[in-house]
Formats: sequence, structure tokens, C-alpha cells
Amino acid sequence: MKKLYGSIEISKILKEGGKNSKEHINYYKLKNEKFGFEIVKENHMEENVKVTNINNITSSESIINRILDFLVAKEIKPESEDIIEDLVKEYT
Repeated sequence: MKKLYGSIEISKILKEGGKNSKEHINYYKLKNEKFGFEIVKENHMEENVKVTNINNITSSESIINRILDFLVAKEIKPESEDIIEDLVKEYT
């Protein structure tokens, strides 16, 4: 199961040409044997997608919800590997 948990949009002005760039970040709750999450970042200016996928963290839905709440509130991006690793260790 893969279900959208939250979504944010970050706007920034690029130094080159002063163009406005928007990043869309989606946070998904995953459920296989245990709960996990996926973070997907899309940037229409760069036309690339970055994904972090962490499976089988916990069997508790309330714990994965707390992790996802933190990720969304702090606008954590897929390339923030150290933060994600520390957060997962805290809950496992």
C-alpha cells in the first residue's frame, strides 16, 4: 500500500535570470509487512525527481504518523539523508 500523507511546495528565486522555481515534495505512507515512508521531490525547472524510500520501520501506525508529521512540518527533502537516518533510528 502506498498512500499520500502530505504535500508541500517550496518556491525560490534562482540566481540565474531571477526565475521562480518551485519544488513539490510529497510524503507517502507505505505498508508492506511493516509501515515505512517515501519522500518524492519534483522540480519543474530541473525536470528531475529525487526519491527516498524507507521500508519496514515499525508495525505501529501511530509511530509512522509521528515520523511523517515531523518530515512534513520540517519540510525534510529526500536528500536530507542524515536527518532521515537519525529520525528512523530514534523510532526503531
